[in-house]
Amino acid sequence: MVDETNPLVPLILSFKDLKLALKKGQIKFNPDISEDQIGISSIDLRLGYVFTRLKENPGLVVRPAADGFNPTDIVEHENLENKNVLGEQALFKLHPGELKLALTLEEVTVPGSLAANVQGKSSLARSGLAVHITAPHIHPGFVGRITLELYNHGPWELEFVPGKDLICQIIFFKVTRSVPDQLIKSLGTYMKQPTATQKDRLAKETMQRRNLHQRHVKPDPLSASPRCLVPSRGLLITL
Repeated sequence: MVDETNPLVPLILSFKDLKLALKKGQIKFNPDISEDQIGISSIDLRLGYVFTRLKENPGLVVRPAADGFNPTDIVEHENLENKNVLGEQALFKLHPGELKLALTLEEVTVPGSLAANVQGKSSLARSGLAVHITAPHIHPGFVGRITLELYNHGPWELEFVPGKDLICQIIFFKVTRSVPDQLIKSLGTYMKQPTATQKDRLAKETMQRRNLHQRHVKPDPLSASPRCLVPSRGLLITL
């Protein structure tokens, strides 16, 4: 899985290596995947049931890079797992020009010896669907469902069946040196998140340690538009 002529060049796992890693339990999925989901050099993942919409809020300015930024109050979550009275699965719909966050159905466990990228599927991309916005990388040691930034670039409304439709593919590759568990625990974030914007307890503790001696940047008092900063969430509200 590593180029023997240059051991610093990591290689992508192909079909046989993917099956071997699954058999050895190095890569794990919950729920289990079918063999049909394993491709030549990637594994297809299904769309989950939990979705997140960013609320429209005129005048709201956010600082997503601010320490402690928490968008909980400015997003809406939706769970489509429950079927209607007719026993039919609710469809997930994405309108042209619309962005929604989603989670994969499968929870993936990536070992410390591998990293991964999540990418779209060409058949869906040709209908205008993007599954991530410049954030495809998954670090060694990651455990959890993968967050997708779904955006409809096309002219048609798109519909998908949660829990069934294949929505993206994950590509695994060998890192030059296995990452120890202690380092993974100290740096890992977004592990086992229940929604696309919530971190688990471990990730929250990690962020708290990082932010212990940091402060939020205050808005410019000379700004033409008076603003109110919500320090704990990194939000700016234009008045």
